[in-house]
Order: sequence, then structure tokens, then C-alpha cells
Amino acid sequence: MKQDENPFQEEDKIFAWKQPLKKDAYEPEEIMHRDEEIKLYTNSLQDIVEGHEPNNVFVYGPTGVGKTAVTKWMREKLEEEARKRDVPLSIVGPINCRHYKTAYRLVTAIVNDLRSEEEQIAQSGHSTDRVFQFLYEEIESMGGNVLLILDEIDNIPPDARNDFLYDLPRAEANEDTPIDDAKVGLIGISNDLKFVDTLEPKVKSTLGEREIEFGPYDANQLRDILTYYADLSFEDGVLEEEVVPLAAAFAAQERGDVRQGLRILEKAGEYARMEGSATVTEANVRKATENIETDEILDYFEDKLSIQQGLSYISATLMVIEPQKEARTKHIYNLYTKLAATIGADEVSERKFYEFLDQLCMLGLARSTERNLGRKGGRTYIYEVTDDPEDIIRACEQEDRLSKVLPSNVYDILEHYQKGQATSYQAPDGTDPEQRDLFKFG
Repeated sequence: MKQDENPFQEEDKIFAWKQPLKKDAYEPEEIMHRDEEIKLYTNSLQDIVEGHEPNNVFVYGPTGVGKTAVTKWMREKLEEEARKRDVPLSIVGPINCRHYKTAYRLVTAIVNDLRSEEEQIAQSGHSTDRVFQFLYEEIESMGGNVLLILDEIDNIPPDARNDFLYDLPRAEANEDTPIDDAKVGLIGISNDLKFVDTLEPKVKSTLGEREIEFGPYDANQLRDILTYYADLSFEDGVLEEEVVPLAAAFAAQERGDVRQGLRILEKAGEYARMEGSATVTEANVRKATENIETDEILDYFEDKLSIQQGLSYISATLMVIEPQKEARTKHIYNLYTKLAATIGADEVSERKFYEFLDQLCMLGLARSTERNLGRKGGRTYIYEVTDDPEDIIRACEQEDRLSKVLPSNVYDILEHYQKGQATSYQAPDGTDPEQRDLFKFG
């Protein structure tokens, strides 16, 4: 291209409005294929508009199946009916717990959401008990029914779960809190179907007062939903007939996830635009699906995992493809220390590191199998990652914070792992102390 040419002069002939494809940034005017879940949700919240105390509701299911979208829609309709009936109601959230790694930060965020700019709490300087007291004071000042919506509650730190999921809904009955008139209800949304099973029995009983499960969409349902979003997002006539059904079929085959289907459509449209094509084709969709897994993992690295969780994830991945050792907890930790040192990150203790591995399992990124090593060996856990190691490694390469942690010979190891030749692979020079370890850094 000549220097005086402007590459942005061409008009976009593919996309009319991309925001609907960014599912978290767009609230649809129509909720599709969730009538049964809405019926259960309505029954769970009906007590509020009837003048009774709010129930606690636990909403769970995999990502991209409408949990948050339906919850926002229910919030709007509930507020509307409460105003009509003159029922005092304040709704806080949804607040995404993924963004707060400690109880202090999470509670502070909720309090600051309720306060004016002049009364914000600092991110440090108070005890956790004190910021909870601030929260109780804010709830009491609102009075009436107060409904707190916490999205991705499986990310609430373990030390805060009892406070949120047991103490908070019962705060008005606790003599140590300043709550007398307000009635508190909690809606918890989780991507982890087994999250409730990890809670203490009393907490599980509280959170599970009303449970609503969102299952994956099937291909026909996804086709209807993706058609709705595609009509908003693409120029008229640019999608070939098979584009939406094929994207729906791919998404249904994976997880029944609307978000994944939207990503496929967006990526397919971008490929068509880069080609200078006037239409989005089946070939564009197939090409989009080839790269979608790496993009999804990259989203986890960038938005959902802390630097320590990211290091734990890539450490487990590298140990899975490591030919000379199993992906045991001890082996993964030893590799993690090298990765952390590579980028100058703080090194956490083994106990804390194992918590990160457990969190990866809760997120569905890894899974573990317990193995008994005999009387002298004790027990250990063998880990595996749930995505293709190559997709994880390629996503890590694209993540700014972690791109430099990968060993320089990682693709050599990966190639042998993929060919099933890992057991015969040797380090370049086992007699050289600097090259004795299999993975090479720098």
C-alpha cells in the first residue's frame, strides 16, 4: 500500500452494528427459549411483590446459557411491579465477583456502589469486619426489601463465602448487626454446577432455598437465538444461508453456549471483511471455529485469571506435555517456581499454589485424579487440562503478562507429545548443568 493511501477508507460492508455480538455488552429486548426458567424465577421472587420477605435464589449452569441475561430481565420486571404495588425494594447488582480476589475488596465494592462519590471507602485502612459493618449500615439505611445479586459467586474467596452466603441473608436476625427494618435476599449466579457441594451444610441450605438450573441450548434453540443477533449485527443479505445454522451446530456440539456462537459469527464476518468479500460464507464459519478455542482461553487469561492463576494454568499445561514426569502437584509446583522467576512474579507457597489448582478445576479448566502411592508414598493428585495444550500455549503467547514465561523449546516438546513420542524425547544435552532440565528458558 502506498504511503499516501488510507487503509480505513473502505466502508464496512459486512457489519451493521457489532455490539449485539458482544453478548455481555448488549441486553436483548427478547428472551428466547427460557420460559420454564423464567416461570421458576418468578415463583421464587413473587413473595417480594406480595409484601413478604425475599427468598434466596441460586442460579447455576454453564457459561453462555442466559443466566445473567434472564436475571437482568427479571430484575427490571420485578422493580417495575414493586413500584406499581408500592412495595419498598432496592436491588444491588449484578456485581461480578470475578473482579474481587479478597473479601475486603468485594465488600468494599458493594458499599461503594451504594454510596456517593464523596463517601467512598478506600481500598485499604479498615478491617474486613469493619467494611461488613459499613455494608450492614447501608442496607439498613435503604430499608424495606434489599436484594443483592452476585454473579459468578464461585469466585468469592473461600474466607468470604460464609459471610456472604450465610451471614448476610440472615443479617437482620443477628443482634450484632445494625439491621432492624431491612429484609435481605440474595441471588447467586454460578457457572460451576458443583459449587454448592463445596459449601458448608448450613451455607448450602441457605443458598439452595430456591435453585434454578439453566441447561445448555440445543442446535435449534441456538439457531433461533443467533438469527436474532445476526439480524441486528450484519448488513442485509451478507450471510449465506448455511452460516447461522452451521455456527449454531458448532456451538451446540461444544457446550450449547450462545457466547461461543456469537464469537463464531463475529470471527467469520471479520474473515469475510479481510478477504474483501461481499458475503460471509460457510468456509468463513469453518475457519472461525478453528481459532475459537484459543480466543476463549485467551479471554480467561486476560479477564478471569489473576497472574498467579495464569501461572498455575500454564504450569499444569506444560507438565501435561512434559515427557519425563507425570503432572503431579509437586512437579507442577516446581515448574511454577521457574515460570514465576522468569517474569519476576512473587512465588507463593505450595499450600497457596494448590488452592490455585483447585480454582482451575472449579472453573472447568483442569481436573484432577487422586492416586494412592502406597504406604510410603502417601497420596497425590494427577492433573490434566480440559482444553488442547496447543490452544492453551498459543493463547498464553498472546497474553501480555504471560507471553514471556513459555520455554524456548515448548513447541519441540509439544510436537513430540502430539505424536505420542514423548517418552523417548531427551533434553539437548543431559550432561550440561544448564541444559539438564527439559524445558529451556531464555
